[in-house]
Amino acid sequence: FCAILHALKAEFHTLPTLPVLYQTPQRLCAEIVSREESQSIVNFLLGCGQCTLFAYSCPGARPGSSVWNGLYYTICKPPFSTAKIADIDYSVDFSKLTNENDRIAIIATKPLTVDEHW
Repeated sequence: FCAILHALKAEFHTLPTLPVLYQTPQRLCAEIVSREESQSIVNFLLGCGQCTLFAYSCPGARPGSSVWNGLYYTICKPPFSTAKIADIDYSVDFSKLTNENDRIAIIATKPLTVDEHW
């Protein structure tokens, strides 16, 4: 990840357009993964300002493997409900933490809740 940030800093002296910024980490990650494709797993979130977040995952599932190495996500929108956490006895009532204009995106390496579609 540090190599990706260093390459972005070296390549751009000012903030590029979002399409260019979207394409550049994809290219950099493809270069990293191509060196040891069968052993490489790259998952990260890259924020750009207050309203832009890129989620990157490579390779996801490998042929012949029963393990998913990628990212899972769920998007919650009104009306919000209570979500039960998968591995502990705890629930989060999103209706008390949000308003009718909110949307929540949760990105993780495994599903975190049991009552939402991931």
